[in-house]
Amino acid sequence: MAKTFQLDNSPFIIALTAPPDLEPAQFPQLVDAVVSFLLEIKQHLPDTQVRVMLDACNVVSLAIARATLALDIAVEALIDAVGSDSNAMKDLLDHPGVHWIERAEAKSCDPRGMLSSILADILIRRSSLLLALWDGRSSSVPNDTADQVFRFLGVDGEQGEALNRIEISTVVNDLDVTARLVFWVPARRCIQEESENVPQPCYLLSAGDNVLEVQHMMPASLKRRLADLNEYNLEFDRCTADGSLVRSASMMPPRPEELATSDASTLENIDRQFVKADSLAGYMQRRSDRLFNMFGIAAFTMGLAYLIYDKITESKILLMFYMLILFISLLVYYFFQTKRWFGKYLAYRALAETLRVRFYLTLAGVDRRLRTRQLIALTGIYRFPGFGWIGFALDSIEPTAVEASHSSENYAHRARLVDQDWIEDQHRYFVRKVATMQRHRFWIGRLKSGVFLAGLIVLSAMFMFGGALHHVDVRTGLPFKNVLTFCSGSLAVVLGVWELRQNKMAVQELLWQYRNQLSQFQRARTQLRRITARDRRDEILEELAENSLMEIYLWAIHRYHREHAPPSAH
Repeated sequence: MAKTFQLDNSPFIIALTAPPDLEPAQFPQLVDAVVSFLLEIKQHLPDTQVRVMLDACNVVSLAIARATLALDIAVEALIDAVGSDSNAMKDLLDHPGVHWIERAEAKSCDPRGMLSSILADILIRRSSLLLALWDGRSSSVPNDTADQVFRFLGVDGEQGEALNRIEISTVVNDLDVTARLVFWVPARRCIQEESENVPQPCYLLSAGDNVLEVQHMMPASLKRRLADLNEYNLEFDRCTADGSLVRSASMMPPRPEELATSDASTLENIDRQFVKADSLAGYMQRRSDRLFNMFGIAAFTMGLAYLIYDKITESKILLMFYMLILFISLLVYYFFQTKRWFGKYLAYRALAETLRVRFYLTLAGVDRRLRTRQLIALTGIYRFPGFGWIGFALDSIEPTAVEASHSSENYAHRARLVDQDWIEDQHRYFVRKVATMQRHRFWIGRLKSGVFLAGLIVLSAMFMFGGALHHVDVRTGLPFKNVLTFCSGSLAVVLGVWELRQNKMAVQELLWQYRNQLSQFQRARTQLRRITARDRRDEILEELAENSLMEIYLWAIHRYHREHAPPSAH
């Protein structure tokens, strides 16, 4: 029996599309091809829930749904009403692994068997990979299988023109493979000749300029992204089980029953995913910070040991101590670099902040205006190792309901929540953070000036009175010159280690990002106080969301560069 939906798991959703007039005799072969594909996907996602989203009014889709459930894979079934054609799906109606998405107004079970524009849009927006049972031919019918394939891949131009330019490529530049992939299972339509040669299943991806590329093996980039998504879910389960995870606060209002509308379940889903991502981001940040602090302490200890050996006592024990710290530091570095705490922290933080923005845009009723995929592609953040899977987690929060229309009273209540819980809260947060970091920067600047001045005084004293200072004993058994150089050297080591830590943690970039975010929220805050028109208010929120996410992605890229080389461009 298939597993029921796990609320905290970030699923990988596969959308199935197929024309209604496929030749019935080939159904067993099509089901076998789909089963083989799903088993391969499951091998890469042992700790992640895999879901198949399909049109429950399609006969071949129902056959695949039954085979999918036998693989312990959940099904999201799109249908106009659960009672429609109940004889064909009666064994699925009460199945715990099936989640019914009813769209009465969409009329998915029309006489032609074609998906409505609403259901086709749900399939494209909510899925991370499209599984197409397709004859490989163009069609003039909107929302049919061919149209969905090209829309999912983002191919521009007429279908006929693009299909005539399919190129078979044995070498694919893996960096150009984004999250939009189609697994094509060639199928015959009833109107086609049985003798027609049918190619083998393969992956399709857009190569630009109305060109599709074909790859028969799973792209390596997809394997990496699946592994990262699975690790994300596994780490959450493991940290939750051992009690090491500190749960972040929910974004849901104190009285969520006031939001009992068609998008309430969407808000709850986004909130659950935010709490998960934000909690894991904090967990990874604490561990990466401890690692940075440990290396800082090791560097300071090594510097201090060398100063003691050079200026106070030439003991071989100090040299052995110095070498021991160096050796242990190298072992720790090579062991913990495989944990990738810092890179995971950046990826989880970028996901959490994206979910925060999506939550409040959904609350405001303008979430469909935000093109998250385009922003991710524009910044190029998906090219960095460990970031490409973020799109999969974001696909699963896409709504299945028609965009909610709120009454004036309900809209005003939601607008107040957005203003208070998002804009005002984030404004206060960035004001506090900028002020704190500027104070630290001020005192660090003073400390630097003090160290520089002390070093200058010591150097001047040694230059002017070097010979005399060497013979002055300050009741320590050491020349006063050695004491001075040791003290000034210790200050220099402290300052150098601090600068190294600040550089590794990219504090300058963090302050830069906080200032830019503060400017964005300050501007939106001022504008919204003057605006009463609903359309203009929505435009301001959309602009704020896009600018805020761009700052987050660019900050993550800058911080990633501190630890890793940028991705190759060849």
